[in-house]
Amino acid sequence: MKKVIFNVFVVCCSFITAIAQTGTDEISVMARSLNNVQSKQAEFDKKLRLLITTSTKNKHDIQVLEQRNEVLCVSIDSLKTVCDSLQKAQAADRTTINGKIQETNNTLSSTQSIVKNRTLWGGIITIAILFAVSLISYYLIKRIKRGTSSIDDVRKVQEVLQNAQNKMQEESVKLDNQLLEIVQQQLQERPIASGNTGMPDHSLVVKLADEIARIETNLSKMDKSVRGYKQLLQAKDRMINNVRANGYEIISLLGHEYNDGMQFQTRFVPDDTLPEGKRIITGMIKMQVNYNGEMIQPAEIVVSQNI
Repeated sequence: MKKVIFNVFVVCCSFITAIAQTGTDEISVMARSLNNVQSKQAEFDKKLRLLITTSTKNKHDIQVLEQRNEVLCVSIDSLKTVCDSLQKAQAADRTTINGKIQETNNTLSSTQSIVKNRTLWGGIITIAILFAVSLISYYLIKRIKRGTSSIDDVRKVQEVLQNAQNKMQEESVKLDNQLLEIVQQQLQERPIASGNTGMPDHSLVVKLADEIARIETNLSKMDKSVRGYKQLLQAKDRMINNVRANGYEIISLLGHEYNDGMQFQTRFVPDDTLPEGKRIITGMIKMQVNYNGEMIQPAEIVVSQNI
């Protein structure tokens, strides 16, 4: 009996020990799980705090950006106002400029008419003088041929011809001075190289260069004592300097020795007064005109030669 009770006791102890061992293992497992949960909770808490900090910073950044956006909106509104004002000012300036251009064109047309009229009257005066000189010369030469004239008559013819030549030269100088004054006025009223298409308008300077070519050629054949000679020479030089300030260069070749390397349109005339073999540029039909270093009109010259 005792043996049976002992065996039952042993079995009960083993069962209790097994149950205790199982509980201990489960507690260990639960403890480990709890530790893992706590670790994850701590990690989640850390991430949450980081997210809260980031969110706070983002909210602050958003507020700063909103403030900047408000400032930019105010600036944009201000710029729109300025742009509107500039557009209105540009429209007003465009209207004013168009009016001035129209006024300048009208002035230019009027000036060209004046130049044509003065040139016409100058031509009429020159023709009248030539006609009078021709009549006087014809009368005196006729007397000389008949043998009824004297040396005094011949001298009178020479004096009449000389006076007529001086008178024509004076009239020519006077007209050229007036012409340069008109061109000077045009250059002041209309800016050079400002065409409506945005491309340079060289027409006025080219016309001026052609007139200067004619004036220089006439001056080279004229006595310096002719009335108005110095004034015309100074006016011509002044006009050349004025256009040079705008990028133009009017090149005179008058008096230079000609060589075959010159690529110009050339007219040759014989001149026995020159040394044999000499070729000198004695006339300018057109001046060479450069604009910002580039040729816009080649020269056209007259060359006297003894070949």
